[in-house]
Amino acid sequence: MNRKKQGIATALVLLVLVLPAIYLAFQVYTVTHRPYTTETAIRYDMSDSLFCGGFLAFDQQEVPGDGMLGYLVENGERVSAGTQVAEQYSDPSQANARRELTELDSQMELLKKSENTAADDVSVLLNQRQSSFYDLLDQLDRQSYSAAENKANDFLLSLNRLQITTGKISSFDAARSGLESQKQEALARLGSPAAVTAPVGGYFVAASAGDWLEYDQEQLEAMTAQAIADGVRDGSGVRPIQGAGKLVKSYTWRFYGVCTLEESKKFEGVTKVNISFPGVAEKPLPAVVEQVLLEEGSDRVKIVLRCERVGADVLSLSSAVAQIDFNSYKGIRVNARALHIVDGNKGVYVKSGNLARWCRIEILYQNDEYILVPEGGKEGTENEVRLFDEIIVEGTDLRDGKLLK
Repeated sequence: MNRKKQGIATALVLLVLVLPAIYLAFQVYTVTHRPYTTETAIRYDMSDSLFCGGFLAFDQQEVPGDGMLGYLVENGERVSAGTQVAEQYSDPSQANARRELTELDSQMELLKKSENTAADDVSVLLNQRQSSFYDLLDQLDRQSYSAAENKANDFLLSLNRLQITTGKISSFDAARSGLESQKQEALARLGSPAAVTAPVGGYFVAASAGDWLEYDQEQLEAMTAQAIADGVRDGSGVRPIQGAGKLVKSYTWRFYGVCTLEESKKFEGVTKVNISFPGVAEKPLPAVVEQVLLEEGSDRVKIVLRCERVGADVLSLSSAVAQIDFNSYKGIRVNARALHIVDGNKGVYVKSGNLARWCRIEILYQNDEYILVPEGGKEGTENEVRLFDEIIVEGTDLRDGKLLK
């Protein structure tokens, strides 16, 4: 009898242990073998875009200079003729002295900002200190050390202002005096390196930050679409900048690109577009369509765009793949694979509890991967999909009201 009771107890224990495992296995099986997949509808921006390779033509001039150089202006900075853009060192110790001077000037500017504060609310300053500290830790965690340096300065600024406001320190005169002594020592080590000046006014780009396009605008105007395509593919016409850098003398530049005959139809009736360069110059810039030239006996079309906006990232380019945006749309993104046509109406199936629910959609824009529909969808209207709906992307025998297993 005792043995029988022991066997029953053992069976109950095993059952208690096995049931959760069976339930978990069932849930895993249900998820991994689900006969449908879903995707959440989210807000999204989409553009009717075209990608094509080409050359960027600037009115530019090289800046003479060689040897060990230290730059005194930022890439893309506008300078006038005669401005010193770099200095030529005869010894590595001069370069170290310049780096030290730059850091000392930064610290002295930080102390100046620390004293020039009208904030007297300690709670606000405490929040700023905490926020800047967390921002610093976040950048360190991401291993973004250049950004971490800026965040470290923000943290120090908040600490200094807190000390001034609470009266712990009346001024930073002593610290400033020590920095000034270090600065004079660094200036003595720097000496008088040879100056590299801008021969003309323009936007400066250091030699290490960009390339030089050997084709001028006249040559590019004469080139065929095939010649441009071959040049972009082979890298011909592009070389390293010789000297200290280059100066782009005008903010107006042109993009000479190539697309197919089918792609060129996007330009019909279009005079203005946005242009960017994925991976290198992401910010879209407004451009004017100057030419769309079809060559006889070829399916290649030469396009010429004029832009009157510049930035350091764009100025460094000579040849690149451009993203040309014709129209931009904002709405809710739906996977294109979810589209179904029922009784002549376009729509998708949405997971509602354990049921599949048919929802009509109004298409704002569509490409091969996604569909964009308007926000604010309501039942019974032309667009019924709403933000965060679970759209059924794949499924078999879908129909309105179907029970989803």
